[in-house]
Amino acid sequence: MNRVCRNAFFVGLTVLALGACSEPDTICACIESGNKLNKKANAILQNGSTKKDEQELQKLKADKRKKCAEFEHMPGPEMKERMESCEE
Repeated sequence: MNRVCRNAFFVGLTVLALGACSEPDTICACIESGNKLNKKANAILQNGSTKKDEQELQKLKADKRKKCAEFEHMPGPEMKERMESCEE
C-alpha cells in the first residue's frame, strides 16, 4: 500500500472513530477505542503481522464497534462539537 493510500486509510479510520462518538464519557471511550485500533493497524502495516497481532486487531475492532455503534450515523458538525468535550 503506498504512503498516500495508507495515510488516507488512517485518516478515514480516525474520522470514523471520531464520528461514531453522545455523552462525553461514551464519546471519549469511543474515540479512545478508535485511536487504539488505528495505532495497532498502523503498526501492522509498517511491521507486518503475526497471528497474535491479527487476534489483537480483531479484539480492538470488536471493542470499537461496541463502543461506537450508537453513534454511527452522527452528523459531522455534531460529531466535531462532541469530540471537543474529550479534549478538555
